[in-house]
Amino acid sequence: MSLLVIILAGCNLDATSTPQVVIVNSEGTPLATAAPSVIESAQATAIPTETPVPTLTVAPDVALLAAERSMLNGYYETAVLTYETVLAQGDTVPADMRASAAFGLGQSAVREGLFQQAVTALTTFIEDYPNDDRIPQAHFLRGDAYLGLSNWTTAIADFRAYLSLRPDLLDSYALERIADAELALGQESAALESYKAAAEASRGLVPWLALRERVAQIDTANRRYAEALAQYDAILEVARNAPYRAGIALLAARALINGGSLDAGLDRMEQIVTEYAELPEGYHAMQTLRQNGRAVDSITRARVSYAYGDYEGAIEALNQYTTERTISEVSADVHLMRGRAYREIGSTQAALTSFQTIINQYTTDPLFGEALLEQGRTTFVGGDIPGAIQRYLTIASTYDYLPEAPEALWRAGYLYATNGEASLARPIFERLADTYPDAPQAADGLFLAATAAYNAGDTAAAERYYGELAARTTGDDRADALLQAGRLALQRGDSQGAVQALQQAAQAAPDSYYGARARDIITGQQPFAPPAVPTFQFGAEQIQQAEDWLRQTFGITDEGALWVLSPTLESDSRIVRGKELWAVAAYDEAGDEFGDIINSYEDDGLASYQLAIFLRGLGAYNASIQAAANVIIAANVGTLDAPPFIARMRYPAYYLDVVQDSSARHDIDPLLLYALIRHESLFDTNATAAAGEKGLTQVIPSTAEYIATQLRWSNYQHADLFRPYAGIEFGAFFLGEQVQRFDGNVTAALAGYNAGPGRAAQWLEVSGGDHDLFLNAITISSTRLYVQRIYGYYNIYRTLYGTE
Repeated sequence: MSLLVIILAGCNLDATSTPQVVIVNSEGTPLATAAPSVIESAQATAIPTETPVPTLTVAPDVALLAAERSMLNGYYETAVLTYETVLAQGDTVPADMRASAAFGLGQSAVREGLFQQAVTALTTFIEDYPNDDRIPQAHFLRGDAYLGLSNWTTAIADFRAYLSLRPDLLDSYALERIADAELALGQESAALESYKAAAEASRGLVPWLALRERVAQIDTANRRYAEALAQYDAILEVARNAPYRAGIALLAARALINGGSLDAGLDRMEQIVTEYAELPEGYHAMQTLRQNGRAVDSITRARVSYAYGDYEGAIEALNQYTTERTISEVSADVHLMRGRAYREIGSTQAALTSFQTIINQYTTDPLFGEALLEQGRTTFVGGDIPGAIQRYLTIASTYDYLPEAPEALWRAGYLYATNGEASLARPIFERLADTYPDAPQAADGLFLAATAAYNAGDTAAAERYYGELAARTTGDDRADALLQAGRLALQRGDSQGAVQALQQAAQAAPDSYYGARARDIITGQQPFAPPAVPTFQFGAEQIQQAEDWLRQTFGITDEGALWVLSPTLESDSRIVRGKELWAVAAYDEAGDEFGDIINSYEDDGLASYQLAIFLRGLGAYNASIQAAANVIIAANVGTLDAPPFIARMRYPAYYLDVVQDSSARHDIDPLLLYALIRHESLFDTNATAAAGEKGLTQVIPSTAEYIATQLRWSNYQHADLFRPYAGIEFGAFFLGEQVQRFDGNVTAALAGYNAGPGRAAQWLEVSGGDHDLFLNAITISSTRLYVQRIYGYYNIYRTLYGTE
């Protein structure tokens, strides 16, 4: 079998030339890909693999492009074999291409974990092409390969060679690796010095903080507490996140105490208690103070204990505080805290008594109304729902002048609505909206009233509620109300009124589910209806259109191509380091650098546009999407109101060959798969989540094991899902299985993908297959939001890539 390579004309968006474009694919870059027979056509699916032939049957430059595409898609073994095949041709391949093959072989072998092959390839490259500009990067890569082989001394030599050849660029990252190797060799002192040198060199803020922490931990482990303290203090000089600062401050205080400076350490503990009383570190600091004989006043002890969840400790401190003072010396918030603490430990009557103290003795205090509400909540938590409702209604009637009155009405209505008495809830929500029209609870109450009315068959009242909501709200809430009003107008045959409401819904929140659903109803489009033929190739004129729009929107007067990185961006140390880290396959560290600069320019439309294109060209897809989103957000327009070229960078079609192949094999719409990938991972192939979800489609371990069996995926490891083609294949299989299971009902299929097919089947039975009723039947709010978001994403994809 020969290696067939198809070249699609692309857009050359490097930083030194104007784009000369005939056709631009969805990624805006030259596309070369192997066209493998990745799977048998039989019903039983096999493992997708690419198989380059041992003999090169295409031009070497084409083969190199194919190898790069294999790397991008996660076929690392294929890339290795392709590079080896190019090198095997010897002098028949030009020297510069052999050099690229040797370097690429080293890169791909390191990525695959084939460290010995990487060492061999990179050694060949270093010895045979000593004048190549990539020699420093080859030393860095070979150093990483030697680390993988536990050859610590040779790894150190390579990183030092990199530092000598390319100083003041990745010093921090190279020195950190040297320190890792020295530590493995047992050279603790040398390792510590290398870590400290790494911390002094330049790198992005987040990895810099992590490195400082690591140095401090080593110092602490070796009882060098003064040195550890210096690292922690350096972190505190720049860190701004309060929980993070609290943790570092606590470690710094402990370093002082462990180093023999007890008083200074306790002074810092007192500062932590003062500044971070609401955080766990405040509690731990307080405990240290008390254990060392430092007094902590009872009210501080109570507040810190309560925030930590030590309610019995809080009650003890509060009781001590109140017994030491007269009634006039005790503020209402003390009784409020004590009541809440009693409620948390299940002492309902004691809690009610504490709140009643405020009601009896602090009638003009701002916390008077809060105490009334807390009595209602305590009654509810104690299991007396009718009693809680009565308390809330009494508040609204007796104390209607209080700012808490709207909340009391809402709670009464909510308890009626969620306990089988929706008919009693509706007049309460109406009263809430009429009496307190500007209260935030009024809109939420009307939504609940509308739902109750619709479920009771009173569609006229429901439509009236939604109309009121549309007049009171903005954004997604307004779009939601108008969508529901439009649907109800259609049900009663008022097509003109329905279209008007639906059009307003689409305008109110164009990127939302509600806007997308409204547009579909107007046009008669069925949910998730695929386009006749999706297209992924677009003309170069779209770049010019986008840049004309940028000039008009942001008042840009620069002439020439706007996509080229500005000198300021190009010379930014984060870009310079990020590019170099990307070249040496340090993708996570590169991502930290890129994320830092994206955030710095998030309000700058032009800079964000340039970053989006630059990062896309590197293959840093997740970062590129974030930068493209910043362009649209800065312009304050919906995605579909932005030029298509920019909108497609926010909703891209990356890994096109793999997505099309997997979609065809599992009989799903490729645009649906793209919408799912965007929601699940935002095209971050290394994405992980709390339940063990991994990769582009975030498949959980148990489901992945099942899919691997169905796909006959030999030697499956959950880390396989970090490979783009594997993540896409697993997600496509499971989504396709759900679509087939539910007879093509994509709404149910997505619910099954997220919450499991058993639940989706129950919701489908309740709803009878109707999309809107199905969403109402979903009992898990996160799953409903999941389906709604993918619906909105899909409609954007269909608009950007679909042809009717």
